Amino acid sequence: MDVSGSCLCGEVTINLTGVAKEITVCHCSLCQKFHGGPMVALAPCSENQMALQGAKWLRRYDSSEWAQRGFCSQCGSSLFFYLKETHTYFFAAGLFGNLPEAVLTEEIYTKDQPQFYHFAEPTTRWEKLQNP
Repeated sequence: MDVSGSCLCGEVTINLTGVAKEITVCHCSLCQKFHGGPMVALAPCSENQMALQGAKWLRRYDSSEWAQRGFCSQCGSSLFFYLKETHTYFFAAGLFGNLPEAVLTEEIYTKDQPQFYHFAEPTTRWEKLQNP
């Protein structure tokens, strides 16, 4: 998929090319705190698949030794999860509006999923992170 999106205020814009149509939901406690619920993420992409504008508003938070989370410092929108070792980005699907080709395929960190919500789509469910 080729998709374009932005943060809430529009200061950070993102254009992605050749992203797979699979959507992953992460239920880990860090995603729940960062996103206010599970992270619904596009398939992983590399730096050569993305064009980002508004870099002066982009901030990164080291949420662990191996990952960062990106957000807009102007409006606070959660933008991405970044794996440092592989230089891989997982962008929040909601930044890109309607994604008619996208399909929810898997859920990770299901052991941390609160009991008050469940997705109706059949997915592969993992108790922890699998190799991206």
